[in-house]
Amino acid sequence: GIILTIGMSVDANVLIFERIREEQDKGSSLFVAVKNGYDRAFRTIFDANLTTFITAAILYWVASEDIKGFAIVLMLGIVSSMFTALFVTRVILDWLLKKKLVKDKMVMLRLIHQPKINWMKIRVVFLTASGILVLSGLIVFFSRDYHKYDIEFTGGTSVQVDFKQPITRDEVEQKIRAAGRDAGSPALANANVTTIGDTGKEFEITTTETNKTTVTVTLADNSATVDTVRKAIERAESGFRGQLSNLRVMARTEPAGGAANTFEIDTSQVNQALVTNVLTAAFPNARISDPKVQEIVNDTIKTAFQDELEIQSNLAPKIVSTEKITDNLAAENPVLANSIGGIKIDCTLDNATTPTDLDERLKALRFKPDMRDLEWYPYPYRLLSTDLSDLPKDQPVSEFIYVSLPPDAGLRELSADEWTHFEANETRKLTSAASLESSLPRVTQIDPSIGGEQKTRALIAILLSLSAIVAYIWIRFGDLRYGLAAIVALVHDVSITLGAVTASIYLAHSAFGQALLISDFKINLAMIAAFLTLIGYSLNDTIVVFDRIRENRLKAQLNPQTINNSINQTMSRTILTSFTTFIVVLIMYIFGGDGLRGFTFAIGLGIVVGTYSSIAIAAPILLIGKTLAPRGKQRA
Repeated sequence: GIILTIGMSVDANVLIFERIREEQDKGSSLFVAVKNGYDRAFRTIFDANLTTFITAAILYWVASEDIKGFAIVLMLGIVSSMFTALFVTRVILDWLLKKKLVKDKMVMLRLIHQPKINWMKIRVVFLTASGILVLSGLIVFFSRDYHKYDIEFTGGTSVQVDFKQPITRDEVEQKIRAAGRDAGSPALANANVTTIGDTGKEFEITTTETNKTTVTVTLADNSATVDTVRKAIERAESGFRGQLSNLRVMARTEPAGGAANTFEIDTSQVNQALVTNVLTAAFPNARISDPKVQEIVNDTIKTAFQDELEIQSNLAPKIVSTEKITDNLAAENPVLANSIGGIKIDCTLDNATTPTDLDERLKALRFKPDMRDLEWYPYPYRLLSTDLSDLPKDQPVSEFIYVSLPPDAGLRELSADEWTHFEANETRKLTSAASLESSLPRVTQIDPSIGGEQKTRALIAILLSLSAIVAYIWIRFGDLRYGLAAIVALVHDVSITLGAVTASIYLAHSAFGQALLISDFKINLAMIAAFLTLIGYSLNDTIVVFDRIRENRLKAQLNPQTINNSINQTMSRTILTSFTTFIVVLIMYIFGGDGLRGFTFAIGLGIVVGTYSSIAIAAPILLIGKTLAPRGKQRA
């Protein structure tokens, strides 16, 4: 959103200054040139910014939370950039003229003179080349398997790994992919690695592979089949918030009659409580085993790096006492006044550690597959010393006090059963965190159903945005051809860029690809934001050309010469704004790190393609309707 704001801010100023230069070339006085320059650039700037604002508003309305952030930044950027371009710069110029710091004429560097190219004469070449590129991009996109999407759209696992010694990102990626091939997991063989921080010891590994939960269900009779068991589970899911994704049902025994009474259930859902609850609802009279989590991703990572990982050791915690924080206890210890109704747990550790480490362990507990049934409350817990004073963050302690509050603390008294559940939950949370023996501090698994919802919402946002753009341009320019031409150019830009992003896997491991910093870019929410940025930027370019065509059409009919003149007159502005924005994106691509590289790759390539399409694709398409229309019905 900020990158697009920079591009549109530069674009608006260049439009104004180019108009001022045109007025000066006509012989207008400096005062008249400035006035006319702002007046005549206003409509173009307004149209270009409003269409992009419509896109951002629709995104904010229907898109996911991540994309809403992009939309908010973009809308704020559009409003602020229009204000500065149309008002602030005008105030500065008027002040310069009033103080006579600028006299007679504004001298402007003219890097690009107005060309005299007959674009319409070679439009068949452009349209043919673009058709081949668009078709190739779509073929590459649809022929590549699901590994083109990141875990945000397919579901998968994100794992943070910490190493004892610094290691390069390439080494981490090579080892995990080799381990994935050895384990027979195509998803892990295509895992992505991102550097965290600058220590060279922390990395994030993302893969579409998931850990799995296995449960055995023994029914009371032999009347069930694999199909009936699956349907019963799917019916039971509707009563819960969550699904048993990637469900697989296998009959443990298969009598001659084709029925079975024992089934093994596999699912990528690692919330053990949810799995048990769904199966209990589906088969209330069955014997259901305790869920077992098969940590496929975790085990493969541990195999890949073995002794290289930093391992958390068991602190051997012991709960000394638990106590409800009452009014009397708070009166004796004023530091507990804000924790009335909560719990105070006295804990000792055989192996001392720092409060910072304890805090990190408690936070990491949220991401452990076997701890999904723990409850977390809105009020933050506190770690205090035994005398209830604050603990020094980096000083090892072997005894401390843990204070936590239930969600309704201070509003009502918990029942005996509720208090027992709360006390057990907090005790387990504390002992589990202190007992962690893990080389993987954070494991996050995204359910495929969530990924599918993200993909659907992103697609709806894009389609609604395109529809709104067609409608606005149709109304604004008075001809449906303009709206359709703009959409054709946008589809052209996105298709080519999408194909290039998808094809990155074929260049990622080549010397050429590595020299260009190309890796196996995945389509994720950041990439969707890149495509939306591309749509906004490309549309901005196209409307500038269309607006000049509309202006020139008032003097002549819409014909090849009118379009040639309009493109040539706006060529200087098009190249200048595209170049300045491309430089920003190129710097981000080189120095912005691995996490942003896919995003900036898509925007950088999109800027080049979008600049080309606004000149060679969108404008020539306006003639198609004119060519097919009867000569007597052509519009002026």
